[in-house]
Amino acid sequence: MNSLSEKGAEETDKELSVPETLEKLLKLEQKNSRQLVQSLRENVNFQNQVRQGMQKELEEFKEQQRGEQFTPILRTIAAVCVEYRKILADEELPKHLGRTLQFMFDELEDILTDYDAEVFTSAVGEARRPLLTKIINTVATGDKNLHNTVACSRRPGVMRNGRPLYREFVDVYVFDASIKVKKSEAVRTE
Repeated sequence: MNSLSEKGAEETDKELSVPETLEKLLKLEQKNSRQLVQSLRENVNFQNQVRQGMQKELEEFKEQQRGEQFTPILRTIAAVCVEYRKILADEELPKHLGRTLQFMFDELEDILTDYDAEVFTSAVGEARRPLLTKIINTVATGDKNLHNTVACSRRPGVMRNGRPLYREFVDVYVFDASIKVKKSEAVRTE
């Protein structure tokens, strides 16, 4: 009979422990759900960080492929070419020194050309390119057609892929209604 009472006690324990077991399982499931949600959030954050890092590296590699890492050096070369080339025209130099300097500036321009940079000068009457030019002086004009066009290029500029390495200095026409244009001047500008 002992074995019978033991079986009954076990069944009673089992019956009493089923709700407790269910409650424990429910708590475990809730805990697992919270941990899963937390893990998913952390995973999403990690994926976003990885994507951002990869995007940044991709942009850096694209810049390198376009040769953007050379831009600071090319800016310096452009400045030397533009600023100091005028020495050749401004000063009386011995012939051999003038030729040597001319070769040096030609070599520097070749370096710029090798990296798709070009030295440019705007023509008189050409529309001013705001990104590539800097206005040094304005010249009043009575001709509306000349407004915001180049009156004079003071110093050449250097650009690469449509972006300035060294801006051109220009004087620009500005329309002034108080100035009367003579018919002979209007005919010449057209």
